[in-house]
Amino acid sequence: MPATHTSAAEETLRLLALNQQLLVQALHLAAAHGGPGRPAYAGPTGSHLRHVIEHYEALLFPAEPGAVDYDARPRDPALETDAHLAQRRLWSVHEALGRCTQTAIDTPLRQRGLGGLAGESSFVVATSLGRELVFLASHTVHHFALLAGHCQQQGIPTPEGFGVAPATRAHARASRRPAYA
Repeated sequence: MPATHTSAAEETLRLLALNQQLLVQALHLAAAHGGPGRPAYAGPTGSHLRHVIEHYEALLFPAEPGAVDYDARPRDPALETDAHLAQRRLWSVHEALGRCTQTAIDTPLRQRGLGGLAGESSFVVATSLGRELVFLASHTVHHFALLAGHCQQQGIPTPEGFGVAPATRAHARASRRPAYA
């Protein structure tokens, strides 16, 4: 991809927009399950959306200011069964992203986590809100990829490229081939 000269503010807006677009896809997915005659929300969709929502909440509404710990998130079982609750929480995250500033994006954070194959050790690393939003965008696309087949089987409409990474879509467009995960 050719190098372009953009300001940090423009890049921040693009990163925030990507994350907000993914959250809108999640909102539509939750809405497609809510109501009579629609596929059950509980199951794959509820589980994956709970996971995505809680990761965004861990970053944007941390238990400890200046730190993010995805491993210590609450794992709210109601998010797996209540599509309307999921929609409310997704809107809350979407709105929080809308309030982010360049200063917030660049502010240093600490990420805490568990390591070892059995979670027997812990670590803390330096990061930033911007870096974590890059991770969450990729993480969300990954979970959407896992849901894409389920949605297709259930007749749930998804946007073109749902669950396909932006880089994969750009590569497919450049090479004029279909985009697959």
